[in-house]
Amino acid sequence: MKILHLFSDWKWTGPAEPVVNLCQALQERGHEVVLAYRRPPIETKESIQKGIQSKLFKGIDRFHFAPLAKLYHVYRLKDIIADIRGIARYIDQERFDIVNFHNSHDHIVGGLAVRASRRHPPAIRMDHKRDSLKTDPISKCFFRSCTDAVMTFSEESKKRLVNGLGFPRSRVAKVPTAVDLERFDARRVYKDMRSAFRIPPRSPVVGIVARFQRYRRTDILLEAISLLLKDVPEVRLLLVGHSSQMQRSVIEPIERLGIASHVILAGYRQDDYADVLACMDVFCLLTPGSDGTARALRDAMAMGKPVVVTQKGMLPELVEDGLTGFVVPETPEAIYRSLLSLVRDENLRHAMGKAAQEKARREFRLDRQAEEVENFYQKILKEARPA
Repeated sequence: MKILHLFSDWKWTGPAEPVVNLCQALQERGHEVVLAYRRPPIETKESIQKGIQSKLFKGIDRFHFAPLAKLYHVYRLKDIIADIRGIARYIDQERFDIVNFHNSHDHIVGGLAVRASRRHPPAIRMDHKRDSLKTDPISKCFFRSCTDAVMTFSEESKKRLVNGLGFPRSRVAKVPTAVDLERFDARRVYKDMRSAFRIPPRSPVVGIVARFQRYRRTDILLEAISLLLKDVPEVRLLLVGHSSQMQRSVIEPIERLGIASHVILAGYRQDDYADVLACMDVFCLLTPGSDGTARALRDAMAMGKPVVVTQKGMLPELVEDGLTGFVVPETPEAIYRSLLSLVRDENLRHAMGKAAQEKARREFRLDRQAEEVENFYQKILKEARPA
């Protein structure tokens, strides 16, 4: 198959890396893959443009992909019209079999381009959003006119899209999100980040990776840690990530609770991210981020970390309560009790961590994701072709 992926963002955040990895895996399976992305508007250390440089598939930045995010962006209408026409011509010239969208803007522009093309290949949207795709009347009308199928990451999202968009179940697929199992392998030797963070050797480390916006409710985890410190005074909390809302979501609660000496603010990590994950004893996540797939949680499970999560989003679908970790209500007390069980019991940590790693190696494989995406493409193609 010849497959065109559209990605109207330039940042190396959210679904960018998983999309690039999927394109690479599909190329390795014998397909011809092209990823059209937005050119970075500024010079930056990390971007999707730089992320694909070592990949086997083709990347292009010939389209504007500039969204109408503000009212004063009306001047971009000419670029949007040019993109619709340009993508339609490109589809016909290159004879693509499938066009796959990943963001709202590239879905709108690409969906209209597919319908404007002579070739009319199946148009497929991949859902990366925390609360799934919109199903209001306007969105429903667009989906039904400019989209042939949808792929999403959770069973709950699939049910919601089938009911909300009115798509047949056969045209909405749940496809697991993959993890780089070689990068996040507990058997590898990692740098000693405990020493780098000045964590005492015998201190258990509870970790979280997130962009710390207020909706992530880090304050609840901090309250749980303040309770845990009464029983296990040597425990440390490692916060990995950053946010413009850190002052209100993290710093102020830490100061109010008086636990600053037990909290390490590691900031955003890139080169040593896996090393930082490796130094954690327990991983915790309260709310999935904007892309909804809980990537950091999957990474931690792949590394054999027992996990504590709440009932938000797809977290209960990823964590088997009592086997790979604990799924608890979003309260400080419930989180505290689960953390206490894991921090105090090394055998329980080992057993749950091993089960989490086995689940990751069974369900989060990139080859499995690529195979399921490939099968769904072929199914939709077969249905689209006249008998």
